[in-house]
Amino acid sequence: MMSKPFNTTTKDLKYHTSDLLASAAKTILRVIDHGESLDRLLDQFRESGQSGVSVFQEIAYGTCRYFPHIDYFLGVLMKRPIREKDRILHFLLAVGIYQIEHMHTPIYAVLNETVEATSQLDRSWARKLINGVLRNHLRNRNKYDLSNMPEHQANAFPKAIFDRIKADWSEHYLEIVNASNTRPPLTLRVNLNKITRNKAIQIMQENAMVCEATQDSPAGLILSSPVPVSQIPEFSKGMVSVQDESAQLAALELDIDKNLNILDACAAPGGKTTHLIELFRENCTITAVDLDSRCILIQQNLTRIGQQAKIVAGDLLQPDIWWDGNLYDRILLDAPCSGSGVIRRHPDIKYRRNLEELNKLHSLQLSMLKSVWPLLRPGGILLYVTCSVFHRENDDVIADFFSLTKNYELQAINNISGISTRFGVQRLPSKKHGDGFYYCKIRKSLITDSE
Repeated sequence: MMSKPFNTTTKDLKYHTSDLLASAAKTILRVIDHGESLDRLLDQFRESGQSGVSVFQEIAYGTCRYFPHIDYFLGVLMKRPIREKDRILHFLLAVGIYQIEHMHTPIYAVLNETVEATSQLDRSWARKLINGVLRNHLRNRNKYDLSNMPEHQANAFPKAIFDRIKADWSEHYLEIVNASNTRPPLTLRVNLNKITRNKAIQIMQENAMVCEATQDSPAGLILSSPVPVSQIPEFSKGMVSVQDESAQLAALELDIDKNLNILDACAAPGGKTTHLIELFRENCTITAVDLDSRCILIQQNLTRIGQQAKIVAGDLLQPDIWWDGNLYDRILLDAPCSGSGVIRRHPDIKYRRNLEELNKLHSLQLSMLKSVWPLLRPGGILLYVTCSVFHRENDDVIADFFSLTKNYELQAINNISGISTRFGVQRLPSKKHGDGFYYCKIRKSLITDSE
């Protein structure tokens, strides 16, 4: 199997109850068969008041992460598939195998509680089935013939998204999927207006937190062990923020000068907005735009760092409703995307994306580019950003946009390392150096489309 075991503590073991495992199986079914959000389902579990949230999160996220791999072994272990109306048992078995292979849970506890979970799922008749399959896996775990395992399952990916990554990145696809199957680090951005990075490292060490400086972001820190934000020193005072290293690079690429009017489009939850303010608040006017329901997230982040920005609730595709008519010198468009570059943080993305949805996202991203372009001052710069590795959402969008306009000048990406593409730079997901992000920088020339 894949990956090192999760270091479950003795204290955590008491939460490996049949109730928790039944809930995890239901969650995996809703994600894989019905395309629901794993983050949202985790929030529902928290709100339910049940104990063992951290263990539930590890089991649910981990089983999602490795389900295609586990699913192969279930196909070998069972003589015939479980009936559709009892498919929840398939996911309960997956939860059991995940614990055996990736957690320090004692085997007897895995067997006992996973079998007992059949009662919580109203399928007590399946106790012998669950016990038999798990014990059969234990007997054969080091004897499986892996020669017939499809490549996508060997790499714990559904076939469609695996094939898409392989087609787009034939020389790097294994690097992408391997990084996507790792547990992500917790990366912080230090507010350099309040504290130096070295001082922040010192404070973390004084609080028994091991961390290291990021390689490419001058303000980034990587914690060796993720912790809740409530346990991060100085977080509540705005001295550090949670933000991946690749995301931290966007603000640095905008070529900001004094007295500029800046638009952060699709700004929620506000990570890039707060970064722009930390860098340029004294010299620039910063406007953050997003849908009304998401603006509260921007305000919460601004309040935490003790700063203000102009927050506008509006649809980016309808600027006439919210735009004040003042042209922007810089636009940061962090477009909605598949999230294929952040699968390690959201493993459910592997089951929620398909070619049809990629085409819809492509159309939306192109529409957003076309919508904000008239708001940019001639001579101004737009930075197009996604957390995707798919060409369909990146270079292909830019190519279509360039076919529709004349007054653009493609600019070199100067402050972001990565793989050069037709129009921009792609950072692939990395175990230590950030999520997968795409950047394209465009300057609006002084000629008009009609010239």
